Amino acid sequence: MLTRLLIIGTLIFSSISCLAENKNPVSIQQTTGTTDPALETAFLSFSTAVANKNVNEFLKIAAPEGIYLVRLFTSGTLGGRGSELRKRFDPKTINQEFEFPIAKQTPYNIDTFFQNLPIKSFKKLPRRTLSPEVDTTNITEWAPLLKKSLKGAPETEEGNPVVLFSNSSKYWAYAETQIIDDILVGGVAVFARENDKVKLVALIELL
Repeated sequence: MLTRLLIIGTLIFSSISCLAENKNPVSIQQTTGTTDPALETAFLSFSTAVANKNVNEFLKIAAPEGIYLVRLFTSGTLGGRGSELRKRFDPKTINQEFEFPIAKQTPYNIDTFFQNLPIKSFKKLPRRTLSPEVDTTNITEWAPLLKKSLKGAPETEEGNPVVLFSNSSKYWAYAETQIIDDILVGGVAVFARENDKVKLVALIELL
């Protein structure tokens, strides 16, 4: 009888544990994100560079082969906002105003979409999981995947900072975005890990 009760108790405990894991899939990513010094160093460098408009600091964290600048009008053109932007740029073309000049377009202003920087503690930022499709999708086409990843996240109510990790651990992103009437707007900085180094590879503005 005692053996039978022990078996039943074990099965109940296992079932409860599985339900808890399924209910909160972000917990594993939280553990990963808070113990990776390379990610923390990359974020703090980006955070400081943007907040202080420090070009030299920005160039240290930016991928030397170029970063993708993406500007999409997810809320519509509103009478004509110009052309969308999906292009790779040499990070050295950034100017002292912390803008990327764009031919025949409004300059790409980085700090406009990251109003909460600098952030002192990377570890305290909430974490979410990126949609697995990011690993096989060009960064310039990530907008729907970002919306999918952030939908339902409380951070999107006020545009509060949040960090997103890919299951492969290759990509992670820092977002200050809102979902308004099912439309994702705001700014996202995308980082990638290669050979134990983490670099900024894309900036995404959703207007």
